[in-house]
Amino acid sequence: MSVRVCWLTDLHLNMVSPGEIEKFAAAVVARRPDAVLIGGDTSESKDLIDQLARLACLLRVPVYFVLGNHDYYYGSIELVRQRVVELCRREPSMVYLSAANVACLSPQVALVGHDGWADGRLADYFASSVMMNDDFLIAELIGLTRTARWERLKSLADEAAAHIRRVLPPALERFGRVILLTHVPPFREACWYAGEVSNDDWLPHFTCQAMGEAIREVMADHPTRQLTVLCGHTHGRGEAHPLENVQVLTGGAEYGRPEIQRVFELD
Repeated sequence: MSVRVCWLTDLHLNMVSPGEIEKFAAAVVARRPDAVLIGGDTSESKDLIDQLARLACLLRVPVYFVLGNHDYYYGSIELVRQRVVELCRREPSMVYLSAANVACLSPQVALVGHDGWADGRLADYFASSVMMNDDFLIAELIGLTRTARWERLKSLADEAAAHIRRVLPPALERFGRVILLTHVPPFREACWYAGEVSNDDWLPHFTCQAMGEAIREVMADHPTRQLTVLCGHTHGRGEAHPLENVQVLTGGAEYGRPEIQRVFELD
């Protein structure tokens, strides 16, 4: 019997009315998923816990999730993560992958994940004219010089890469296929917006090179295994194949209109 997994990302539920959230959750339930994956930017820190708890109640299946940059807005990365871990202790159907090991979705498919973080390593961070709201709305980034902020971004991305290097190899040893859920695209060719790969002005803010390097290294050591990476962040839908055994799906999104990205049938 196959397992149905529903993938969501960039829901931004703080921009959606309670009634619309209920309608959206009902649409997800109507797809009869055995599990739901949420790839970050579910809301903002002020109501993130309430929104996640509401989804757990409405969906009534295991929910595996990571966090995105918006989930930390008006808060602290450290404190938000602590609160999310506490939520998962209270709600056994909720699994925060950045604080978890390998999850089994089916006898043949495993799940791992981490938030990831845009690390400014692709293109030229200092030449980019883009200023992210992260720099003014996330406690750990507020007030930093551009150089200090870049160092902090790289540190956050390196943390994500270290997690993937720890959990992905054992998953590949046990399962023929692994799904990796993250928020930030880990490769240049997966950084989609409006049907095209983002330009050098946006790439530093829309990619996590550290995680991409970790994926390349691990998958090169497991050439007979398959990895599907699910990411979002850019709001641009696309597909990339950076390696023969790696598929990257980037989810599309529009503020105020949460949508189902894809339903997977897993053996």
